[in-house]
Amino acid sequence: MRSASISIAGASHTNLAQNPLYINVFSDAKHVYTAGDIVHGVVRVDPTARPQNVSIIFKGISILYDKDLEGCKTEFFRLEQELFTSSGTGENYDILRQGTADDGKVELPFQFTFPHVAVQTPPASRRWHYSKDSFGHPRFQHSPGFPLPPSCTTLMNAEIAVAPGISYYLEARADSSLRIRQEVKFMPPAPEYDLSLLQPNLDFGTSLPKQQCRYKFIRTRKLLPTNKEKGNKLSKVKDFLVEKELFFGIETFSEIPFYRFNVLATPPRVIVIGSNFPIHVILQHLDRSASIPEPPPLFLRRVRVQVISTYETFVPQPKNSVNRAVEHIDRAQRTTTLFDKKFSSGEGEPLQDGINLANFGELRISKADEAIIPSFSSYGMTLEHELQVEIWGECVKNEWSGIVCKDKVQFVSGWTFSHVPEEDGVAGAGRSLARPPPQAFPPPEYDTV
Repeated sequence: MRSASISIAGASHTNLAQNPLYINVFSDAKHVYTAGDIVHGVVRVDPTARPQNVSIIFKGISILYDKDLEGCKTEFFRLEQELFTSSGTGENYDILRQGTADDGKVELPFQFTFPHVAVQTPPASRRWHYSKDSFGHPRFQHSPGFPLPPSCTTLMNAEIAVAPGISYYLEARADSSLRIRQEVKFMPPAPEYDLSLLQPNLDFGTSLPKQQCRYKFIRTRKLLPTNKEKGNKLSKVKDFLVEKELFFGIETFSEIPFYRFNVLATPPRVIVIGSNFPIHVILQHLDRSASIPEPPPLFLRRVRVQVISTYETFVPQPKNSVNRAVEHIDRAQRTTTLFDKKFSSGEGEPLQDGINLANFGELRISKADEAIIPSFSSYGMTLEHELQVEIWGECVKNEWSGIVCKDKVQFVSGWTFSHVPEEDGVAGAGRSLARPPPQAFPPPEYDTV
């Protein structure tokens, strides 16, 4: 495991109940927080430690590395509460005046409200603007005000002791000698978006890799309604060569009928984690020989739906570096298969225009799956998701296959942020202030031009 120039832990110790300093987050609090949630509990102090000062800090940070593995830590927010300060008299047992629990420990209560947006600027020693940013929608954020990203660990530099990623934590401090850290998980609320974005759009989902043909082409005598698959050996060899485009005689095209069609899959543009979503298939009959009265039936042999998650990190060079104009992007991908269904019996599953692939397998991102989190853009880090659909099929026993969808989709959580009066937030300690479902507003844009 490689070492790096940054440490997320510093001199902090593991948060254990038997330590002289311990952060006890109340059990009514959530395992995963969202914006507006109350994070509260007590800091338990052993009075024999005779602390002069006890405080607690709540912060969100991002750990990144540049191309030279030089670490860079950015803060999104930093909240602090002074829990105890000694008067300096007596034998430094002033903390006992706060009262003790049954086990003799002193409990100092704390409470924070999880912020919604980043409020601190990135380190001024680097220029955070990315040259390929689109106007008004930076690929990597460079100023405060953007929604807080979810807790995550990226896929880059996995061999480093402190992997790059985003974390939120509480840190209790007693004087300058002891620090205890307790991480808390965060899932951002969904941005406001139009409900129509949860359904497939007929104009969305046609973006295929350049190397993929947009249509399928079948040329065989099997397409003829009167074809009985008879003939001498020479005729069969000739038909095979024609179908493989290896032989073209003078009368080839008049002898061998053809059929050209297209298959596309259209997903929603917004997908809510934890909810089922549809993917509709569009079947286009493009062209066929005049000798074929009706489009031939198509059958599915296999359908695979995958999510391709792409992390990108951008750490600009220091302003005083001779390479400050050089921009370096690290990229790593993770592929998650939602389902891979095969139809091996009989002719397969009939392929019809408008079918929903959710009929063949569960199209749902589990809330418990930490590999897929909401899309986000942050200081020097971004996460985007693509939905990829591959289909294998047959037409009159001729096999065809291809990627029928590979499009960017935005994953969001099932929460939306809702402001409530301050007194309600205090009364509802530990309770979420986020409420589903979303309202009708246009979605944010993450693509660059």
